[in-house]
Order: sequence, then C-alpha cells, then structure tokens
Amino acid sequence: MKSTPTVSVITISFQDLEGLKRTVDSVRAQRYEGGIEHIVIDGGSGDEVEAYLSRCEPGFAYWQSEPDGGRYDAMNQGIAHASGDLLWFMHSGDRFSDPDAIGQVVEAISGRGPAQDVWGFGMDNLIGLGRVRGPIPFSLRKFLAGWQVVPHQASFFGSSLVRKLGGYDLDFGVAADQEFILRAALLREPITIRRVLCDFDTTGVGTNRHPSVVFRDLRRMWDLHGRYPLGGRRTSLGYLWAWEFYLRCLETVFTQATKASARWRRPKRAASVENS
Repeated sequence: MKSTPTVSVITISFQDLEGLKRTVDSVRAQRYEGGIEHIVIDGGSGDEVEAYLSRCEPGFAYWQSEPDGGRYDAMNQGIAHASGDLLWFMHSGDRFSDPDAIGQVVEAISGRGPAQDVWGFGMDNLIGLGRVRGPIPFSLRKFLAGWQVVPHQASFFGSSLVRKLGGYDLDFGVAADQEFILRAALLREPITIRRVLCDFDTTGVGTNRHPSVVFRDLRRMWDLHGRYPLGGRRTSLGYLWAWEFYLRCLETVFTQATKASARWRRPKRAASVENS
C-alpha cells in the first residue's frame, strides 16, 4: 500500500506570542492522519515565548528561540530541520482555514506524481480586507507582470523540489517568497486547488509595500532570471514605467485633493465660530 506523505509545517515567529498561539492551535487542529511535524523558528522573542514553546514541546518536531538573520533566514533554518515529504510555511499569526486543509491538499495532489516533487497553492482569506485571494488558473506571464500574487501561506512545496531550489534568496528582501515561487514555477507547473486553505494576517510587512518597491522587485526578478512578461526587456520595462507614472499621478492628485479639502474646511469652521 502506498504510504501517505508526511507534512512539515514551518512556523517563523518574532515578538508575536498571541499570533503564535493561534497558529499552533490551527496546526494541532488538523485532522490529517498521514503525519504532521511542526517546526517553530522564533527569532529570540524573550522568556515568555520560550516558556510557551517549552510547554508545547511534546507537540513540536523541533523549535528554537534565538536571534536569526530575518524572516527568510528563519525559513531556511526551518527547511534544514524539516524531514517531511511536503513543506508548508504557516507564519505566526496566520492559520489553516479549517481542520481539513492539509488532508484535502494531500488528497488533491495524489496521482500527480511523488509529493516530494510537486508544488502548488490554493486560496487564502485576507483577514481584515474581507476578500479571498488566489490566482487560479496560474499564468506565468501574469505572475511576472505582477498581476498575480501567489499566496505563500496557502502554498506547499515538495521536499525534493525545495532542495533543487536551494531555499530562499536572502539578498532579495521582502519579495524573496515570490522570487522563490518564480523559481518553482520555472521548474514545474503548480497544482492549483480552488479552495481556501489559509486565514492570512494582512498587517505584515510584505503585504503593505509601496508600489515603487513592488516594481523595483519585479525588475530585479526579471533581470535575475532573464524572463520578461511582454517578451523583451525594453517592452516590459516600458510597461512598468507606464504603471509607475500612472500611480504617481494618482498619488499626487489624491494628496493635492486632500490638502485642498483641508484648506476649504478650516475657514468654514472659523466663520461658524465668529457667527456664534
């Protein structure tokens, strides 16, 4: 009988005890019977977090609480300690959508080749924004253009594929997760699952980046891998420049309108005080 894959859930955390508790609870609520190992890499959040992790220790395959080189260094450390067939990153504060999320993913990828070789993603529920995100069907061209963002906490990666990818590029900054996904997509088509898999905390650093930073990261990805959404480099950079110019204009108009509105309201308030 074919054995079911073991799933390594990797959680990184820093100064977020309550979020960490929610994430740990959601991992422990999973009903998947094939085997889940939970690895927690905390960046040295202090005695309270250490005490919590120590109390939970029987439920962890591995945990540590010590300074690291940032989120992607922590994720690479988690990879180094993972022994599962399938790796899933669920950061502190994020949660599996329901107790059957892992089990239904494993069921969906069965028959698609060894679990160690595949990767894919589902959809995530954007907490605080009231909407669901998931670029299905996946398009490499749209992903390169920035029109699609693959939800990282709703993504899963085979262990053999992760070894081929070599982990996260620490020089890529906040966008290292999307660069990692691009490398995965260049190796193999993702398996997409039209189902919410994760409740995603939208207050994180990577969620709230200025468009200019997003465009800079896109340019870096294009040049690093020699892949451009509109064929050639010049055409693709022209498209990006046009978007940047358009958004800068919108930002300027909004700023000026806000200032004008504030100036318009001040005299009215002053006049109303005099009349009284």
